[in-house]
Amino acid sequence: MKDDSDVICPRCDAVLTTPDDRFSTWCAACDWNVDPIGPVGIPKDRARELARHERAFRRMAAHGPDASPSGAAVYGALVLATAVNLATAALVATGVWLLITGTLPQRILGAVELLATVMLFPRPARLPKHTVDRATAPALHAIVERISGELGTRPPDLIAFDARYGARWAAVGMRRHRVLVLGLPLWETLAPDQRIALLVRELAHAAAEAGPRSRWIRSALDSLAGWESLLRPDPARSDLVPDAHHAVTGGRQASNIAHVGEMLARPLLGLLAQGAQLLHALLRRLDGRCVGHAYRADRTAARIATAGSAESLLRALLLEEPALLALERLSRGGDDLWEMLRGYLASVPDTERARRLRLSELRGDTSGSGQPPTCLRIRFVQALPRTEPVLTMTGTEARTVDLELAPVRSSIGRECRQRP
Repeated sequence: MKDDSDVICPRCDAVLTTPDDRFSTWCAACDWNVDPIGPVGIPKDRARELARHERAFRRMAAHGPDASPSGAAVYGALVLATAVNLATAALVATGVWLLITGTLPQRILGAVELLATVMLFPRPARLPKHTVDRATAPALHAIVERISGELGTRPPDLIAFDARYGARWAAVGMRRHRVLVLGLPLWETLAPDQRIALLVRELAHAAAEAGPRSRWIRSALDSLAGWESLLRPDPARSDLVPDAHHAVTGGRQASNIAHVGEMLARPLLGLLAQGAQLLHALLRRLDGRCVGHAYRADRTAARIATAGSAESLLRALLLEEPALLALERLSRGGDDLWEMLRGYLASVPDTERARRLRLSELRGDTSGSGQPPTCLRIRFVQALPRTEPVLTMTGTEARTVDLELAPVRSSIGRECRQRP
C-alpha cells in the first residue's frame, strides 16, 4: 500500500526507499537513475570489455585462479612481446651503428633513433613527498615485513602516502627503488583488518608481477604505450595556420611548406599511433596476467586477513567518488578532516552502496587497466571459505601506527585545505 510520502519510480512504479538528499534516488528494480550523469547505454568497447571479464570470471570460477591461460594465448603473448622488444632493440642497435660509422646525415638519423628509444619508456618516478622509512614508522614497516615474510616476497624499500583513494606501486630513481604508495583517504577510513587486507593484496600483486615473463611482457607494453604517445598527433597544433601578416616572404613560404608537410604527415602518424594502440590492447588481452593476478591477490588477502575483511575492503573501494568529493568539501572546514571523512563514509546509506555496486556491474570501474571490475572480485571473494586470520593488527599496533603517521596525516590534510 502506498501513501502520500512514498517515492514512486517513474519507470516501473516501484516504491523507492526514502531518499537521502546527499545521494541520487534510484530504483533497484529497473535501474532508473542508477547513473544520473552517465551516457545512455554502455559504449560498445566497454560492453565488450565487460563481456570478456565475465567470460574470464566464469573460467576462473570453474578452474580456479591458478589455471593457466590457453596455450595459444600464452604463446601469442610471448611472440608478440618478443617481436616488440626485438624491434626496440634493433632500433637501438641501428642508432648506435649509424652514430659510429655513418655520414653526418646518417649520424643525425641515428641520434634521432636513440632519442626515440629513450622516450619510449616511462621515466623513473620521483620520490613521493610523504614517505615513511623504517626509522620513522617502525610499527608499520614491521607489519609489512610480517606480511612479506608470510608471502615469501621482498618488502618495499619505502612506504609513502598521498591524497588519492587507493594504492599503487612506484619505481623511484635510477635504481628503481620499490615504493608502496597508499592513499591516505582510503587508509584513514579502513578498519585494522581491512588495512591488513589492503597491504596483503598489494604485496601479493607486486610479487606476481616480479617474474621474468611478466617483466618481459611489461617491457613490450611500455614500448607500445611509448610509441602511441610519441606518434599521436598533437591536437593543439591541428588548427595552426601560417601568419601571413607578420612573416616575410621567405618565412611565409617556409611556414607554408612546413604546414603542408605537417598536414600530410598527421594522418600517417595517427595511423601508426592507432596501430600501436591496437597492438597494446591485443598484447594485454592475450597475456591476461592482470586478471589472474588480481583474483589470486584477493584470494591471498582472504586467506591472511579473512574473506570478510577482503570483501569489505573491495566494497570500500566502490566509494572512491563520494569519498573524494566529500574530502574536497570537508577540507573547507576547520575540524579534524580525517575524522569527518570517516564519519561521512560511515553514514553512506545501504542504497547508495548498492547503487555503486550496480554501477560496477553495468559499466565496470577499471576500464583499460586489465583489472577485473570490483563487482566480480566481490563475487569471487564471497565464494571463498571463511577461515581464521593468519595475521592481525592488534589495537596497540593500530594506535602506534596512527601515532607514527600523525605528521603525514597533518601534512596531507593541510595540503587538501590549501587547494583552490
